[in-house]
Amino acid sequence: MALFLIHRPRGADHLKNPAGLHGALVDAANGPAAIAAANALAPGLNAPFADYTATQVAATAQGGFVAALIEGEVVGTAYQTRRGA
Repeated sequence: MALFLIHRPRGADHLKNPAGLHGALVDAANGPAAIAAANALAPGLNAPFADYTATQVAATAQGGFVAALIEGEVVGTAYQTRRGA
């Protein structure tokens, strides 16, 4: 399966969740499956990654990969000018 980075779309500060989880790195078959996998990592938070963006970052996850939740900014504010913000 492919490796996806789950992150808030640019300018969507309203999607920050109270748990401080603002991203995830998961392996999945496609973008919607990646969002579902990220939400499954935080079952007590009621779909914290709804309306987030899933960006494929690799064709396959390497052996030993473990899905992860990310606290704080996924693409930090230092990089916003490179992102066209």
